[in-house]
Amino acid sequence: MDVHPSWETQPEQMGTKDKFWFRAPDDPQECDWLFKFPTENTGQHWAEKVSYEIARRMRILAPRVELAQYCEQGGERNPGSAVRSFSSGYELYHGNQILAGLDENYDPDQRFGHSMHTVQRIFHSMSVFESDRYADRCRARLAEYLILDAVIGNVDRHHENWGILCKVVDGRLKGRLAPTFDHASSLGRELLDTGSGKSRHRFLTELGIDRYAERAPGAVFIGEDTRRGPSPLELMRWGVEQADYGRFFRTALTKLGNLDMEGVQEIVFKIPSSWMTGLAREFVVRLVNYNLDQLQLLV
Repeated sequence: MDVHPSWETQPEQMGTKDKFWFRAPDDPQECDWLFKFPTENTGQHWAEKVSYEIARRMRILAPRVELAQYCEQGGERNPGSAVRSFSSGYELYHGNQILAGLDENYDPDQRFGHSMHTVQRIFHSMSVFESDRYADRCRARLAEYLILDAVIGNVDRHHENWGILCKVVDGRLKGRLAPTFDHASSLGRELLDTGSGKSRHRFLTELGIDRYAERAPGAVFIGEDTRRGPSPLELMRWGVEQADYGRFFRTALTKLGNLDMEGVQEIVFKIPSSWMTGLAREFVVRLVNYNLDQLQLLV
């Protein structure tokens, strides 16, 4: 998508990256979109797109994402991603607001290393819905979001990266779980191709993809007394064994049947070479392949 400055409707304050809302004047559906600039020297823009396409293949609910270019007045084009709004008519309550509303000791402003941001608390928070049956449906969908994280190596499922959509209907408050969103911190987007530190080349030839996948700490914890969150893969391994919520994780594993490596490669190789290097493509394919192999062991 080509996005022009005159299309901007309002800035977006949430998160740490530069972003703004826009609407294309010739869009017959009059949709609002969020343009996101990637952090310099990262692949956050293509990570968003690839992650969305993988979610779509897996039939996991996620807002549409397109590669986009911000077209400045002088003709310069800055790459980014555009995410279609999913909250039309609803107000989005983020996870930190929900959890703080349920427990006065929960700090909604602490974003990183928040050990109270546990699976148990997240799943319990679905009790805000009046129907136990609907609450369980939302927990099942949350487990799908966590298995998507494990497939794409998303390490940024912090408490502002999930939420509930609410609106008043006939004088009553209606709510539903928001789709999974913000997958920019996935697929090794932060790595450089080469270098003396941890680069894609070193992981592919020396350190091993397994080291990257298994050691990446996530933002969802499994115990309030732990110092760091488990990797998305380790979180899934833990989840399927739990007495209270294991059934949701095990059901979510059926989503793996909608994805194969041929489909993953098709997605990755559709990204223009000017946006994603060959080494980045190879890293993403190898990472997803490793993650899928590990998750299949849990089925």
